[in-house]
Amino acid sequence: MTLPLEAAFPSTSDLTSYSRLLSDVYDAEFSGKPAPAHPRDVIADSWARLRRRGVRPSRRPANAKQAEPASTGASATDELDSDALLLTSLIRANLGHLSTLLRDDTAVLVISDRHGRIVARSGGTQMLARADDLGFIEGAAWGENSVGTNAIGTALAARRAVQVHGAEHYSRSQHLWSCTAAPVRDPRNGRTLGTVDLSFEVADAHPMSLGLISLLAQAATQDLRERHHRDIADLRAASFSATRELDHPWAVVDKWGWVAASHGVDANSRIPLPRGLQAGDTWTTPSGEVLISGLDRGFLLAPARASTRPADASPETTITVSATGTGALVELRTPTGSREVRIPSRQADILFLLAAAPRGLTARELSTRLYGTPEHDVTVRAEISRLRRHLGDVLIAAPYRFAPGIAVTATDN
Repeated sequence: MTLPLEAAFPSTSDLTSYSRLLSDVYDAEFSGKPAPAHPRDVIADSWARLRRRGVRPSRRPANAKQAEPASTGASATDELDSDALLLTSLIRANLGHLSTLLRDDTAVLVISDRHGRIVARSGGTQMLARADDLGFIEGAAWGENSVGTNAIGTALAARRAVQVHGAEHYSRSQHLWSCTAAPVRDPRNGRTLGTVDLSFEVADAHPMSLGLISLLAQAATQDLRERHHRDIADLRAASFSATRELDHPWAVVDKWGWVAASHGVDANSRIPLPRGLQAGDTWTTPSGEVLISGLDRGFLLAPARASTRPADASPETTITVSATGTGALVELRTPTGSREVRIPSRQADILFLLAAAPRGLTARELSTRLYGTPEHDVTVRAEISRLRRHLGDVLIAAPYRFAPGIAVTATDN
């Protein structure tokens, strides 16, 4: 569902008075006095988050070495950098008429990675100098935890386009700015690449910047979607020679599991692949072991050994879940082999609940049993997504349950 855009102010006809009202609201909110108006929900939610985390309104932006998250491995950093470079190229290719606005030296365009670290800027000399004074520089961390409520950090936290005007910022040092940012998501894997932000001084702000930035983010996403369609078509064509003589079920997928071609496989548009899958690996599924063969830009999935199991035979795949001090040990067995996976406690709790409910449980039912309330269903879905990365497609949805043909034994000590 796409949320409607909400401008920070209705028009520029009396922007000075409106900015003054926001300042009065801010002063009242942070002094404990009665406020003349309520902040917008997106701002109030952000302020509440930051207070819970103990973030001070006086906090200044962190430099590149302090940027969120606090630590990442080498592979995670490489992935982050490649995503940031991709986003930068997409945004610059779609600037269009925004280039004129930037040349007029009334705004600065900023691109951040998915943690709010600034990776690129564009603008006139004067606006870039003012941004320097604020700490709005390449390498600085502008997530909410670093500098409080701001367009970049709050757009990432709210997962939608956000406009933050004047005293809606958590830090007084940002009250002379009006900023709009939108997250850009990669449609191929669902991962947020980062944000694109357009920032003005308060006196030059305009509610239309929210629409401009939203369209720019959508254009970048559409470019990736069209690129992906071309890549899938290329993969389909390139796989013909590798699959034309195969007489057993197979599927050709790209590295994210999107199906380019298949035969004898009941596959939707995407097959959720375990994380870190490589050519030569085998993957345990409810139907048995799958061999992963490498193709240019993708993989060929085929049975590691042809199945001759009668329809009424015992299940080929068995799963044993055993509680440990930190979660559970999951053992998956098929006729062609077995493997063990250790999972953390919350994911273990989900498996034990599903093992005790053969007909399955919805996300809200699982949330109620895990947290005492149905409102954490999004968290439940995220945990099940992580389970699938570890275990493969042993769980199916609507409601969540173990796939047919799997025998499950659960031991909760």
